[in-house]
Amino acid sequence: MNSLNVFIDISGNYDFSSSGTKYLVLTSLLCTDICPGVIELYICKHRLIDQGIDVAYFHAAEDKQIVRNEVFDIICGLSHLRVDSVIVEKKKTHPNLWPLKSFYPKMIKQLLKYPFDSRGIDVSQYDKVLIFMDRESTHQREREALIKAVKVSLARHLRSVPYTICMHPSMTHLYLQMVDYCSWAIYRKWENSDFRSYNKIQSLIESEFPIFELGETVWY
Repeated sequence: MNSLNVFIDISGNYDFSSSGTKYLVLTSLLCTDICPGVIELYICKHRLIDQGIDVAYFHAAEDKQIVRNEVFDIICGLSHLRVDSVIVEKKKTHPNLWPLKSFYPKMIKQLLKYPFDSRGIDVSQYDKVLIFMDRESTHQREREALIKAVKVSLARHLRSVPYTICMHPSMTHLYLQMVDYCSWAIYRKWENSDFRSYNKIQSLIESEFPIFELGETVWY
């Protein structure tokens, strides 16, 4: 089957207050082949374990820098990946958008319109679209709102192309771990002005949209 695979990850926390993160970053990773990089990451994992670093799976925010360095070196060599990201500056987000049922539909629409619009991928060439999201990174209410938002957005873009949405722990899929790494790198750039990891994957990023960048009103 000729399938398009879409992996979605969110970096930052869903806390619209001064105690929360400054940004919330939504990132998608698209590819048709989920084999490149897999063997390399498994070899990397076993090499790190042999060095005394106990790695169960890859998670950018929790991994040691020595681990991140090796994983990013593998990801940046995977030229078949397409990465798109929407950057939300939370203090510029109107309070009307803070509820989950309002926030996710708007942001997922923005995230998926870049790869799926007329300038992006011709989805009609695929037999099916498979969407994977990390179930462990969100709470139950967020998961439900996120799945609903993805369904609404896909209905606009896919039309006659069937799709399946899966919410799995990221530890079960290396490509969910890859999109976690990409999203974390983009998030670090915006949240901490840390370009170290971002510079490694920059060539894979097709779009990076700071949705409220031109806004002048701050809400907290």
